[in-house]
Amino acid sequence: MDDHPSGDDADAAERAEALAEIGDDPVPDVLPRNDWRRILLRLVVSFAFLAILFWRLPDVSVGDIVPVLSSAAVGWIAVAVVVHMFAYLLQSLRWAQVSDALGIHLPFRRLTSHLLAGEFVSNALPTSFGGDVLRVLRQGDDTGDHADAFAATSLERLTGWFVLPVLSAFGLIVGAGLTSLGTATAVAVVVDVVTLLALGTLLWVAGHPRGAGRLVGRTGWRRYLGAVHLGIVAVRRHPGRVSRVIGAGLAFQFLQCVSVWACGRALGLPQVTLFAAMAFFPPTAVVQNFPLALGGLGVREAAFVLFFGALGVADEEAIALGLLVYLVFVVASLSGAPAFVLGRRRRGDPTTSTRAPT
Repeated sequence: MDDHPSGDDADAAERAEALAEIGDDPVPDVLPRNDWRRILLRLVVSFAFLAILFWRLPDVSVGDIVPVLSSAAVGWIAVAVVVHMFAYLLQSLRWAQVSDALGIHLPFRRLTSHLLAGEFVSNALPTSFGGDVLRVLRQGDDTGDHADAFAATSLERLTGWFVLPVLSAFGLIVGAGLTSLGTATAVAVVVDVVTLLALGTLLWVAGHPRGAGRLVGRTGWRRYLGAVHLGIVAVRRHPGRVSRVIGAGLAFQFLQCVSVWACGRALGLPQVTLFAAMAFFPPTAVVQNFPLALGGLGVREAAFVLFFGALGVADEEAIALGLLVYLVFVVASLSGAPAFVLGRRRRGDPTTSTRAPT
């Protein structure tokens, strides 16, 4: 019997070794400085989107989008906030599953702290860098490897590109009449299909040995893309974990849809059913995540006017719904303020786990 490993086994062993050692170069463990010009530009873009929206809807005034909230409405808003906060736990679970597949083993509580801090940065602070940057830096500080932390966060985010279109398609198919709303249905389907195609292309390029695989062992920024390649290779070795990652992602995004539905209940919008939220919030989440507007402000409201307006929601009510959803996201992300201020430990803290080879 031949004791020498096969070519595939040798290749897998080599990639596993590279995955364990890719983060040797030191990386500054401080947050990047805010680019206030970029923040101002994104704020201007947000207000421009809102201004164009009001210009295109002359019958809508600023006063029309400020609803009078009853005690029942306040209760529904509280439900939306609590649901959104619970969704963060499921997002942490998804991140933990990806990290474990890459051999990055940190306590779930620690990862949740990093994630909440990142959401606080993304939603509540006017910064030119996203919360994902904070997550990468803090997870990298804990493990001593920022490249693998970058890979873990990137792959965790990419799973959303699969989950969001799936949820949207389910909502469109199951929701009564949602497949026959003309432009609204067409736009949702196009966004879903383009998202899946983009995801497939990215995964193919990042996972192919002649794509990002050629960057393994390189230095500088290229080693981060090499880490993503090795992360995909590592995840492929754990098909059972992939299903758990997708399951956690589906639950996380579903709860965000529930939060949007609860906001619709708070504003007394019966047209915004749970299936409608599932059909139209995912494509909205895709387009609002492009780094154009600050917190998706203006983009989200315009999308809601298109999607929910097709269901009979008045323009001012759709705008109010978008702003309320944004407010709920901000309030929920405030739970990450303590983690942002106090949650950081220096590298080498004995209470954090270290990176283990896969």
